[in-house]
Amino acid sequence: MNGAVRQVVVHGGGIAAPMAALALARAFGRVGTAVTWIDTGDEASPHEALIAPPELAAFHRLLGIADEALVRRASGTIAMGQQFVGWSGGAGDFLHAYGDAGRSYASLPFIQHWARARQAGLKVALEDFCLAAAAARQGRTRVRKPPDAQPAVKHGWHLHAAAYAGLLRTACEREGVRIVAGPCAASEAADGHLRAITVDGGERLEAELFIDADGALADAAGGPDAISAPPSCDRLLRASGPALDPMPLYSRIAAHGAGWMAVIPLRDRTAYEFVYSSPHMDDDEARHEFGAMSGGPMRVAEVPETLAMRHRPAPWQGNVVAIGRAAGLPVPLDGADMLLLQLAIAQLVLLWPIDAAAMPEADIYNEEMAGSRTHLGEFTALHFRLADRAGEPFWEAARAREISPELAARIDLFAARGIVAQFSHEALVEDSWSLCLTGHGIVPRSFDPQALAVDEQALIAEFQRQLRGVADAVNAMPTHAEVLRGIAG
Repeated sequence: MNGAVRQVVVHGGGIAAPMAALALARAFGRVGTAVTWIDTGDEASPHEALIAPPELAAFHRLLGIADEALVRRASGTIAMGQQFVGWSGGAGDFLHAYGDAGRSYASLPFIQHWARARQAGLKVALEDFCLAAAAARQGRTRVRKPPDAQPAVKHGWHLHAAAYAGLLRTACEREGVRIVAGPCAASEAADGHLRAITVDGGERLEAELFIDADGALADAAGGPDAISAPPSCDRLLRASGPALDPMPLYSRIAAHGAGWMAVIPLRDRTAYEFVYSSPHMDDDEARHEFGAMSGGPMRVAEVPETLAMRHRPAPWQGNVVAIGRAAGLPVPLDGADMLLLQLAIAQLVLLWPIDAAAMPEADIYNEEMAGSRTHLGEFTALHFRLADRAGEPFWEAARAREISPELAARIDLFAARGIVAQFSHEALVEDSWSLCLTGHGIVPRSFDPQALAVDEQALIAEFQRQLRGVADAVNAMPTHAEVLRGIAG
């Protein structure tokens, strides 16, 4: 193919760079594309853990990463959702589970029948009809469909970040990715395109396409300035503690007076992230509150990290594609950072340029990624908009923050009649929105009039059937520990 991309250079460290290098080598190495990864030496914190949503679990098939390797080498545990605790004050909680919130009935989505029943006095929560939520709360899961036709559940992973990066590096070596140590020392650009970069040590590397995971190459390529937005929280403390027994099937996101704490279960330890707003809580106060909320022994990182909400509106400029930190990181909730990274790499594979001199795919890529980022940001903003912690300055300010017209429309439409508005470039399924909206306390005021065509007794029988089905399926599932032992062999 004339003008094809034959040389690709990936620049950066952490998770994004080796994941991109591996995906591109596996997708295009067989057609003659050579991938070089310039490892800048950026490493994950020893305390850092990843929340990988189900989309990444499927993406591992492209990467050639087996579940066994995740469990044995990256301390992986199954993730079936996130538990939000205290976002409405007190000890109340709900699960944003990775699964369907009830099965459709009489040609209508289940939420319409549930909204009708709630108006008539039903007390059962929507998540109780969700198999993934019920299984997660019972500590049971099934990640592979067995011959007896018992259902499997959608799942992601909790992963030790540094170990997962090492796993990706080993896979890169196996796939023939050339790895060069040292960051970019100089770049050669002309007419908005990079021609070559020289790394520390003097080696000059030419390529038709550059993938930038740390921002240096994207800055050299020019294009629109990155957009900065005031973060809801700007500081992060990490820590590790003993492994939990039994290991939960979800991460726990517990609100505090100036942010939240995440508890992420791994096989060999428990990872803690304490996210807070420095105008509302100083570092010493954060350390004290962190220790009080964790309730046990921890190894805490000495220096807090700074979170910056900054992103590039057009991550593909010329022949440079920014991903991960270079494109901008979202608020660290709902596994949004890993989901956005997976989407960025998957879209690049789908829109791989066939003409290295033109690359018209860049405009489509930028539109897709802008839409995905926007809607992921709206999902995160939903939590703050609907949080109900009256009298706390941080949460009052977060709740009052301006939201997009699209998010306002989603909330209003769901509150009115239980419909989740869908837009182009959606990153999350409708049931994720439904579970979080109802979890935050929104019960639709009305419902589709067609739901009234279902006889009330028939509807009660259907609800009982679905709840029995969920309970029977959960009881037939193995425990989390049993599943992990089976995967690890």
